[in-house]
Amino acid sequence: MQQLRKEELKEKKLTETVQLSIDVPQHIRDKFLEAVEISGKTINDVLKLYMQKYTWKQGELQRNRQKRRQELG
Repeated sequence: MQQLRKEELKEKKLTETVQLSIDVPQHIRDKFLEAVEISGKTINDVLKLYMQKYTWKQGELQRNRQKRRQELG
């Protein structure tokens, strides 16, 4: 049934959202909220952008590791 739901979402080009809960120290949360206020964006927008950049960076690191392995091997 869940597979059917995912196929329906793909057909409609929608994304399924889930709730994420993380525990961070209070001072990090406070700095994050301050950065959100300064940027004038919503927390949701800031987190989306951060996750996109993080995902891109991890992909870049993985590609670089693969290149090094190919050069060495």
